[in-house]
Amino acid sequence: MSEIKLREPDPDLIPLLRKCSSEELDNLVGYLTQKGGVSSQLKSTRAYRQWCPDHSKYADEIIAEIQKYGGNTIFNIARGGVGVTYRDIVLKVASRLKVKTAKDEPIDRIEEKLLMKVLEKSWEKMSDKEKKTLIEGIMPETGVDDLPKEFPTALLKAAIIAGGGIVSYRLSLIVAGAVARASLERGIAFVAGTSLARWSAAFAGAVGLGLTALWTLFDVLGPAYRVLVPCVLHISMLRQLHALRDSGLDPQQMPAGSEGTERREILFRKFS
Repeated sequence: MSEIKLREPDPDLIPLLRKCSSEELDNLVGYLTQKGGVSSQLKSTRAYRQWCPDHSKYADEIIAEIQKYGGNTIFNIARGGVGVTYRDIVLKVASRLKVKTAKDEPIDRIEEKLLMKVLEKSWEKMSDKEKKTLIEGIMPETGVDDLPKEFPTALLKAAIIAGGGIVSYRLSLIVAGAVARASLERGIAFVAGTSLARWSAAFAGAVGLGLTALWTLFDVLGPAYRVLVPCVLHISMLRQLHALRDSGLDPQQMPAGSEGTERREILFRKFS
């Protein structure tokens, strides 16, 4: 039983984080303990003191802490000390970032919209070279010369559909990695040493430029969002990763850009 009161059921968060490895949970623990300040309870739990850095041993404490940050402190007390569901957290973050969503949308679709918002903010700060690198990294061998001035939302959505989950995961990895470097001064531990790690690191600087504006926004929104937004972006990436694994694919074992290029080239002819 979690020492921090766990809100159940929470189907969008509990099953996912309970099956994650310690390395996959590591940045979430970093956001909660390093950015949570004095309001963080996780470090004071017996489970954390006993098992850290084997985070998978106390996944429920991590989940409960995230839920707690999603709720107003006074209302948490009124609820008997429990926080709010992950869906409530994601909807709250989306509203604050002015991302239009519906309450009954699939959680992965809402997370995808948040990723797009971060990439859109980053696009505004990128040079043409960085934009070209980003697009070619997502969809290699495209030969795009004329880059759109506006953020290519339609193109990226089409790429996600054509990529069968791989493109969506890579987008989430770019964003989660850039957030981790900006906030925790480290990358994503479980991809370290893989081709994906080298690939995503190439975009960290470009995406990081756009994150500067978002960090300022987080400060305005309040200290809880300095924890919640990075957590949501990391969880989005974990959801994409485990969805691929559940379908029989392991992106950690696939070279970046290894999926077929024909469909990508067709998409770029259509949207470039």
